[in-house]
Amino acid sequence: MIDIEDSVIINQPVEKVFAFATNLENNICWQSDVILSEQTSDGPFGRGATYRLVNRFMGQFFDSEGIISEYVTNELCTYCFTAGPVAGESRFIFEAVDGGTRFLTRSNIELKNLKILGFVVKRKARHQVRNDLQKLKIILENGQDRFDCCGNFED
Repeated sequence: MIDIEDSVIINQPVEKVFAFATNLENNICWQSDVILSEQTSDGPFGRGATYRLVNRFMGQFFDSEGIISEYVTNELCTYCFTAGPVAGESRFIFEAVDGGTRFLTRSNIELKNLKILGFVVKRKARHQVRNDLQKLKIILENGQDRFDCCGNFED
């Protein structure tokens, strides 16, 4: 099991950070391993919504499905993996702080196909999460959230 916890302070209001970070379409912009991220259920995104992710990690592709098991607007969103080579959950926690938002990610996941590599996988995953949080901070603090992942302006 890979347990990762990391956080970043983003100098933007919690509402803006929450809206961007929990929008599945934005995952490919700031999470370096995400190739595809989409909601698979009808209706609004929130508790009970289902999703599909395609990730590339350490040269392998992972197609996973999951459900949002916890969702509190501007506070919490938990992604629970239900099918595919990834087991466990990832939780995003949002906290208003002086001057912005503390965004915390806490994951307890198992990559079934990479169990044998243990420590190497854990180290690589922690490094990747740290880099992804910094990328998210840059995107939101520099107004790049108004651009798609290819740099095209979105009105």
